[in-house]
Amino acid sequence: MNQYSGNLLELPKKGNAMIVTDIHGNINDFNKIMDIWKNFQNKDNHIVITGDFIQAMELKKDNSIEILDSVKYNFENSKNFHLLLGNHEWSIISKHVLYKGGENLTLNFEKKLKDTFGNNWTGKMEEYTEFFKKLPIAVRTGNKVFISHSGPSKNIENMDDIINITNADYLNPDGVLYELLWNRFGDYRKKDLDSFLEITDCNALIVGHTPVNGYKLIEKKLLVISSSYSKGKKAYVELDLENNIKDGTDILKMIKYIN
Repeated sequence: MNQYSGNLLELPKKGNAMIVTDIHGNINDFNKIMDIWKNFQNKDNHIVITGDFIQAMELKKDNSIEILDSVKYNFENSKNFHLLLGNHEWSIISKHVLYKGGENLTLNFEKKLKDTFGNNWTGKMEEYTEFFKKLPIAVRTGNKVFISHSGPSKNIENMDDIINITNADYLNPDGVLYELLWNRFGDYRKKDLDSFLEITDCNALIVGHTPVNGYKLIEKKLLVISSSYSKGKKAYVELDLENNIKDGTDILKMIKYIN
């Protein structure tokens, strides 16, 4: 049975998990992913979308609201449909202004709300903000895989740091939450990755956040996946939750591509 411990979701050593990253308002890729999920889902299988499903990146059309309403419905009505908080959803909660390529993504998102909901846009913003606050920060599987939007964190001391990660607030820029939403390789070293996995009792870490050509394996333990916003190919993981995972190399055979 799935078990929530504060901000951490624990998945049992049973079935499979489809791990998807960084859709960023791309409705074409989202529809492909949902079609795959429809054929993949059963009582033992899960989907984990690791955040950043809103705010289009380098697209002419931003379908963030349509995607947000869909994932919100599925998250609230399916025990096997899981969403994690990404730094773009976090920016809505924290009111942190995000820029990309000179564009103010925060203003763009507000404009989408105004265009879609008119005078009720502030009410919808409050509704979405409260929804984002319900999202877990990370997943830990029974076969010792840790899944988060980004990371690892250099400041983690024990699992309680993750379980209770948002108890204070969402705004501490020096804390574990910020690192699990923003860190890229270079913000930490191999020893930080090793320490993080030891503390979390995991053997591999799967993240999104950084666009790569489908996937990139770092130090044999950190697997970066790009499912939509990528540098070329678009990939996801069909993680066998019953298969023993000794490091990230065991997950490479489970990577699939989105056509």
